[in-house]
Amino acid sequence: MKKLICFFMLILVFVSAAFAQTGDVSTGTDYDSMIATFAGFAGCVVLLTEGIKALFPKMNGLLTQLVSWCVGMAAAMLLWWLDAGFVSDIQWYIALLYGLGASFVANGIADTGLVQWLIGLIAKKSGSKS
Repeated sequence: MKKLICFFMLILVFVSAAFAQTGDVSTGTDYDSMIATFAGFAGCVVLLTEGIKALFPKMNGLLTQLVSWCVGMAAAMLLWWLDAGFVSDIQWYIALLYGLGASFVANGIADTGLVQWLIGLIAKKSGSKS
């Protein structure tokens, strides 16, 4: 059994080396690209929530979900107020829904495609009334 595990580990190392990126590899974080799309924003909400959980290690359960919802909605509204990222040039309540949707993605309740589809339906419905 140990030989089999060592064999798979060796294959993993060779496959990883074969697909390793070469050339100009940037080690810095590009924050502009994180907020350019909804998927990047949802990842940012995950990072912020995990950072808050690291600051308060006794936080778990429903409190973690509430913090995630607040972080997502506050970050989306901040981006909307700054007119930055993917929420620029949309109405405030759509930006708020994107923040709530990013929180659902961070909690594992939904995926980005579902959230974007639902918000797209709401945006089309509210856009047709104008």
